Amino acid sequence: MTRGLGYSNTPFNPSRPGRLCRGREAWSKSWEEEGVVELHRFVVSGAKFSDDSARDATRGLNVVGVDAGDLLSSMFPNSEMVAFKEDGELALRPDSVEDYEEYWATHCGGRRMDPSVRWRTLVKESADIGRLVADGAVDGFLVGSKWPLSAEAEEALFLLTNFADDTKFPIERFQPMAFEAVLKHCEALVCVHQDKHGPAIAIYTASQLDLSSAVVAVAKAAECLPVPFAIPPMLARWDRAIYELRMSWDAEIHGDFPVEPAAEASRWGGPRKKKPVEVSQPQEE
Repeated sequence: MTRGLGYSNTPFNPSRPGRLCRGREAWSKSWEEEGVVELHRFVVSGAKFSDDSARDATRGLNVVGVDAGDLLSSMFPNSEMVAFKEDGELALRPDSVEDYEEYWATHCGGRRMDPSVRWRTLVKESADIGRLVADGAVDGFLVGSKWPLSAEAEEALFLLTNFADDTKFPIERFQPMAFEAVLKHCEALVCVHQDKHGPAIAIYTASQLDLSSAVVAVAKAAECLPVPFAIPPMLARWDRAIYELRMSWDAEIHGDFPVEPAAEASRWGGPRKKKPVEVSQPQEE
């Protein structure tokens, strides 16, 4: 099996955010904006597959053994992060959280009320970041934000998440039209999105950041194949990205391409796996 770490770096328009994560997550309902706001989004997710058709791919950072804490610490070295959660489960609130708010949240279209918790906390260690993501206990992180958060930052963060509902399918966590307001109080907004079988990380910024070198370094350390994508890997087809990577692969520098060809050519025209040649034995007279 091959383990790949996919990444993309694309513009992002909050008023037309597009789909999220192949039906497992949706945006909260937003309002119309007269002007066009253009932000940028850098997305990282992983996948494990047996050949370049990626038909048996399982997807998510946890699938390939990449720790989100190591990934974010490589992207933003020496940066403190404020973790945040809206509509969280009481049992998943981290012990390090001292300031939090418990409340009753309306779920299932108002058919039931559940005890929930809203919290924020400063995290400095990559291990703590990775644990929060792996446990599904956090919505995201503010990179380079002042701590404690100002009243204006709290208001922007509440606007981002106040319609969150993890009990719905697809889940709803984020209001994209609030991204611009949140980014006034931090260097980058990290959202934990849901890929098919595990979490993906998306970094939203006001200006474009090239974080690919950090992703490649983490991928090599985890013995994963770094795979660039034209669109976010939580939305895209892995077989196409693998084919495009194969077409640009320099075997003299990097050696043989590390992904097995499928038995049948992919829709992108990739090579077929060579079948063993059967040699007939001469019959004795």
